Amino acid sequence: MSGPRRIRIIGGGLTGVLAAFEAHRMGWRDIVLQERFEALGGVARPKLIHGREMRDGCVYFGGETDPIVQTLSAHGARFETFDNRFGSMSADFAGRRVFTWDFGGPAVDCPAYKVKAPADDSLAARLAAYPPEIAATLEDYVRWHLGADPALVHGDAVIPMAINRVFPAAADLTALARAKATDPWTDELYAIPRALSGRTANLVASLPEGGFAKLFDGLQAALTKLGVKVETNCLVPPRQLMAETAADETIVWAANPTPLFKPMGLATPALVKKSFFTYVFEVEAFDGPCPVYVQNFTAQGATFRAYLYESGGAKLVVAECVREADLKTLPGELRTLLSGFGAATLGPMVHADAQPRWIYHSLEAIAGLKALRAELAARFGDRFIPGAWEPYAKAAKLAEVNAALARARDLAAPAVAKAG
Repeated sequence: MSGPRRIRIIGGGLTGVLAAFEAHRMGWRDIVLQERFEALGGVARPKLIHGREMRDGCVYFGGETDPIVQTLSAHGARFETFDNRFGSMSADFAGRRVFTWDFGGPAVDCPAYKVKAPADDSLAARLAAYPPEIAATLEDYVRWHLGADPALVHGDAVIPMAINRVFPAAADLTALARAKATDPWTDELYAIPRALSGRTANLVASLPEGGFAKLFDGLQAALTKLGVKVETNCLVPPRQLMAETAADETIVWAANPTPLFKPMGLATPALVKKSFFTYVFEVEAFDGPCPVYVQNFTAQGATFRAYLYESGGAKLVVAECVREADLKTLPGELRTLLSGFGAATLGPMVHADAQPRWIYHSLEAIAGLKALRAELAARFGDRFIPGAWEPYAKAAKLAEVNAALARARDLAAPAVAKAG
């Protein structure tokens, strides 16, 4: 009896697109990619206004050795590399602003760096692993940024909040480097900025030539050329999908997993809901590098990140805000954040948006996703591939989905080999 011949991918964001290319590489030829919106790209596809991209977030790729860049380049995508410049603004214990170059996390003016292993998987336990001075600073930031109880949030939420590592600015850096080399939790919780440590990793990043909209349009054309059936404006009801899934079909659910809980007889877990506000301004002049981004860890103002980039022949800067911003003071916030790299003269605001996000996992959501995976595996085995819902990093998502595709391919080996 032959295994699954057809593979259907739900969700046309980056995860779904990469899954389609990988499935084709592994030998599948009956591939359908279904996306609910009118074009591929998901959250990475920005709005276009007068030929310029209004980017709601700072999305970079790695250099030429980045597996995602290599995969997409093999299918015609072109990337521009640049010196990866970034920094952060923190506040010392007197409330004064401190700028840290080449480090995207918080700097805390604290000589202590002894840590303990977190007591559990919560964000509260992760923060409590630090010395009290650092823990208090981070908790203030979390409550400002997220507005949620850290005890209810999973510890991995430190990654999208960029507080997964802290620079203890007053510490003995030689002793800290030795401790990082010998103690896994010290290495996990602390960082030394690359300019002070001599590290050469992460020096180069890349962006798609011509922007993200051009990237995803080109990838859609490449998928079509391979014979992948791309269906946009296609909303797939989970109950219908599960009822119609045949024994010779593999499903990759690369979309939001929340709609899957009820059809599988599970309660939908409580999520950490947070609305972020974004404002895009024209940049009339800037004497620093482009692109560049700066994180704000002062827990002051509204902006948690300023990202300056070029699109459509113009320089733009987006303020990503934890709340609705005061438009009279917002330009000043942006100029202050960018001041570590250069003086900025801002023009008019050209775009504003507000969107709810559910990217920060609650402890309940992580437990719920584990239960959902178990139910799906019990019903479908390796023929239902979750779309790497828990990891935040793009590379981790790619590796998890590719490994699941390989298991499904082995199940489908006779049919896939015949199709290839």
